[in-house]
Amino acid sequence: MNMQYQSPKSSSDQEFTYLAVGMVTGAIPGIIIGLLLAIPLGNPAMWVSITGGIGIVIGMVTGKFIYRKKYSNQPQSPSEGPQPPNDKKQ
Repeated sequence: MNMQYQSPKSSSDQEFTYLAVGMVTGAIPGIIIGLLLAIPLGNPAMWVSITGGIGIVIGMVTGKFIYRKKYSNQPQSPSEGPQPPNDKKQ
């Protein structure tokens, strides 16, 4: 099975890409902070889970905010969403 990478084309694909990148960029510092907290406090699994989870949530919210800010001002293409009816009588 030959799978090739295809760039995201639809708006939901782009939104999911922003969410995924936000999750990863939030999880990495969260895990590092969790490991640093575990040095003096002990129980590394608990601290990594807590701070990693918080980092993932913060990353997802930030990714969603950046996506909405970047794509909110773009005009809607004709293929997206319902269009108002054209009721001009001639």
